[in-house]
Amino acid sequence: MKALEAAKQYSRSVIVEKYITGFDFRCLVINYKFICAALRTPAAVTGDGVHNIQWLIDETNNDPRRGFGHEKVLTRITIDAFTQKMLDEKGYTLETVPPQGELVLLKPTANLSTGGTSTDVTDEVHPANIFMAERIARIIGLDICGIDIMAADLRTPISENGGAVLEVNAAPGFRMHIEPSYGLPRNVAEPVVDMLFPKGSVGRIPIIAITGTNGKTTTTRLTAHIAKSAGKKVGYTTSDGVYIQNQLMMKGDCTGPISSAFVLKDPTVDFAVLECARGGLLKAGLAFQNCEIAIVTNVAADHMGLSGINTLEQMAKVKTVVPETVFPHGYAILNADDDLVFQMRENLTCNIGLFSMDENNPRIQRHCAKGGLATVYENGYITIMKGTWKIRVMAVKDVPLTYEGKACIIYRTVCPQCWQPIYTAILRLKTSVRPSPVLCPQARKRRAG
Repeated sequence: MKALEAAKQYSRSVIVEKYITGFDFRCLVINYKFICAALRTPAAVTGDGVHNIQWLIDETNNDPRRGFGHEKVLTRITIDAFTQKMLDEKGYTLETVPPQGELVLLKPTANLSTGGTSTDVTDEVHPANIFMAERIARIIGLDICGIDIMAADLRTPISENGGAVLEVNAAPGFRMHIEPSYGLPRNVAEPVVDMLFPKGSVGRIPIIAITGTNGKTTTTRLTAHIAKSAGKKVGYTTSDGVYIQNQLMMKGDCTGPISSAFVLKDPTVDFAVLECARGGLLKAGLAFQNCEIAIVTNVAADHMGLSGINTLEQMAKVKTVVPETVFPHGYAILNADDDLVFQMRENLTCNIGLFSMDENNPRIQRHCAKGGLATVYENGYITIMKGTWKIRVMAVKDVPLTYEGKACIIYRTVCPQCWQPIYTAILRLKTSVRPSPVLCPQARKRRAG
């Protein structure tokens, strides 16, 4: 009646809840499976009939397991307004000497962070209560949750002993289970790691790294689009910015390791396509140790004289760093029309895939004769080759980026050392397509001589 009278000051309506009595239990569910349970006791002292409550608190705080905050397995008991209120309700002060054996509660809740203790009771939990805890986790949709139960005990179903579920915590503490004050410690970290990194999985997101002199950004965008079309949540870096699921997150030349790390740290990304340029490689290396696929478009005489790179051979050595990071089970995709890129395969331990604008390229033919994988431009089609088998993917003219195949003709016929005569034709196509390094006979002679 007193409570209803007081409630009138705030509202015309009230909520009356059933008064639950019992002990405070915490059940931990990880990956929707019951893991352990603990009995939580509020901060309290036990009277000895000799010393006052203040002395008993100080003596309890002398326990080496108690510290400030979460620095140790137990937390020191502090005297605050809640403590004073609970003592006032009993007619006690800090100078009161409680009788021997009397438990004097000092906090209204059993949180370890306020000085409470825990006792492991995992082996005592009734199967019906285990089923209930796992069902609660499924209903709410929390793969890690702490379920607070007040009941006389957990040895019997709480539906029979008058207990109740008080709340479900989305970020439960593990301290009470890892190092309980009493009882058997439980390794609750292992099921969390097993959930995040299931047995048999590599625990990594796929990484496709793309390098070369020309065509990196176009190749990155195309690759990211293919992965996105396959249902992946893609993050990718280019020379014009960082994109997460096609949303521009960072603008500028983002082809270095800082931008790559930005993508790899994003929790929404499950597939990364990373453009890796010469500048970032020389200044800070790569943001990853290994990748599943590396693509090298070409090596041409762009950006010479920077950071000590003065020859094509030196540039190729820098670019080789990327395919060298490919896992043994992964693939390095190399340009068979480029001498320096083709030579990169000699020091690699991964699988090799080649591509060429010439279906009769002898390097492609030798590679496929050994059962290797390659892609070529053949009679107006994109064709995948493996061994003696060929699969025509689609007509090049049907790929919008090729401008009905016109861009591919330029790719196929123009030597990078002879760009100038054809550059106006590229501009007429209104595209930024640049030729691949297929050397014309005159350029081959110049390189050889």
